[in-house]
Amino acid sequence: MKKISVILLLLAILASLFACSGKEIDVPDGMQLASGDEVAYRLFVPGGWIITESNGICGAYYSTNDKSSITMSSFYPEGDMLSINDYWQSCENSYSETYKNFVLEEKPIDNASNAMLGEKPAFKYVFTADIDGSSYKFMQLVTVHDNMFYTLTYTSSADNYASHLEDVEKTASEIIFK
Repeated sequence: MKKISVILLLLAILASLFACSGKEIDVPDGMQLASGDEVAYRLFVPGGWIITESNGICGAYYSTNDKSSITMSSFYPEGDMLSINDYWQSCENSYSETYKNFVLEEKPIDNASNAMLGEKPAFKYVFTADIDGSSYKFMQLVTVHDNMFYTLTYTSSADNYASHLEDVEKTASEIIFK
């Protein structure tokens, strides 16, 4: 009887451990999870998009014919990079050196957030640039969480940009930081 009690107790402990570790993720309607446990956020993308992951950058693209994409990346600030404005200035310098015809179309005014990324205030930047002779439009939403910069980037051909904005806005609103 004592042996059976010990076995039942061990089984109960194991069952409770598995029940706690198998926590269900509440995926918003019409969306799918595009991030794993190794990142500090949950990224949900539209259900029909094709999920990708590379070097800690999670995201998805629309289709093989329309490579419009949504990605989420993180960056640990270094040196004098103390604010989102400092981070963006570094990005902008890099973009203007790397891309042809880089044009910043929208940015925050007076260093104030102008968007949301999940429940966090974010800074929204919209720009265009040419890559390999094609025109692209980008939107980046940047926020800070636990001393890291997080950037949601939407990239699309200039022609397709407006057609996916609703999906991108839904994705941005559904991000959950852990």
